[in-house]
Amino acid sequence: MELTISQALNLAVKTHNEGKLQEAEILYKKILDKYPSNHNAIHLLGLIAYQVGKYEQAIENINKAIQLKPTAIYYNNLAMAYDKLGKEEESTKNFIRALEIDPKYDKAHLAYYNLGVYFKENGEIIKALDYYNKAIKLDNNFYEAHWNKSLILLLLGRFDEGWKEYDYRFKKENPTDSRDFNKPRWDGSSLKNKKILIVSEQGFGDNIQFISYLPLVKEKQGYIILECKKELKRLFENLSNVDEIIEKENLAPKNDFDFYIHLMSLPMLFKTNLNNIPNKIPYLNTNIELQPELKQKLNTNKFKIGIIWKGNPSQADDKKRSTTPEKFKLLKIPEVSLFSLQKYAEENSQELENYNIIDLADYINDFADTASIIKNLDLVISVDTSVAHLAGALGKPVWTLLSFIPDWRWMLNRNDTPWYPNMKLFRQEKLGDWDSLFEEVTIELKNLLRDKYLSVEY
Repeated sequence: MELTISQALNLAVKTHNEGKLQEAEILYKKILDKYPSNHNAIHLLGLIAYQVGKYEQAIENINKAIQLKPTAIYYNNLAMAYDKLGKEEESTKNFIRALEIDPKYDKAHLAYYNLGVYFKENGEIIKALDYYNKAIKLDNNFYEAHWNKSLILLLLGRFDEGWKEYDYRFKKENPTDSRDFNKPRWDGSSLKNKKILIVSEQGFGDNIQFISYLPLVKEKQGYIILECKKELKRLFENLSNVDEIIEKENLAPKNDFDFYIHLMSLPMLFKTNLNNIPNKIPYLNTNIELQPELKQKLNTNKFKIGIIWKGNPSQADDKKRSTTPEKFKLLKIPEVSLFSLQKYAEENSQELENYNIIDLADYINDFADTASIIKNLDLVISVDTSVAHLAGALGKPVWTLLSFIPDWRWMLNRNDTPWYPNMKLFRQEKLGDWDSLFEEVTIELKNLLRDKYLSVEY
């Protein structure tokens, strides 16, 4: 007995949902052999193409389905395919079209979310916030939207709202730290005769920045166990407010403690606003002696600048925040010596040599080594990475070079930061424009040297 079109389509969809994509594709094509204008089968063929990474084919099929019947979900999936090809404007246009057809269709919350991401990346911060709010209104358990909303609120300096949303980082698809500690989370109450574990989370820079809260924790009279990554351990051993330091493990620490708190939950716990950020510098120090060979390299009467041009490549926005050593050649003026503090700079060794930048990577094993070098420099100039935070925490003058839409902690429209009084911020005027930024840095450096040496003329 021959199946009806409805029965055939149901069978194909069932096969599709079971993950049998090849079989489902055959069934959809058989339907189209008899009914070439069946928009459902055409769309679902496009969806299979999307699932196997054939995005151009997906776009072709979904567009055919739209010509037959323009629905919100078709435009949504078309937008997703364009997004996979990096065609953000086309993707955005189709998400908007989907919402125009039906503002509450099945995947509308995802459309609003993706629009939020797009507009944030393009500098339309308030519009992005509006889209995240719309996504949350449709699905209050959409934790990724809450998390991204927090980043915008913090970027805008709306800390009271931002910290609350920031806690959604524990619930999103890839939580920042999902370990089970089987202990009460600290609520800010007295710690007298109690032990508290400060849980390490996120990147090196985050850890360096937020250990500034430890004196506030210590005021609660508890025994502080600080968890940290091994690269930070030797540096943090000098902290006066820490009773014990342990290396971060994948599992919950075996140490005995009464309470725990994630390091980056401390700002919310202490009700941090722009006026009460703990920013007394230096709050980090090091007493490591430089190796004789390294000491000799740093032995110059010139103005000594340490530079960093890239962050961790595994970080999602690293391409936007990183540049190349070539950009620093503008700063190579007679009165200046440039020192690379960059780890794993082998691929740039020829560039460093060409621009007469002294590579110190061989002398750096951890952040304590980097700190000891920074103490012997006059200035650090770095993109937004952990070394900028380190220089800030050490009280060393540091110039931080920011992408067009920076990380939330640098906020907007200011050349200073309440987190580090010794830091000056330089911002891209438009997306990817490092050239104008470095021209500004060069002018600032020449002015600094002119003031320092008086006789210097440019």
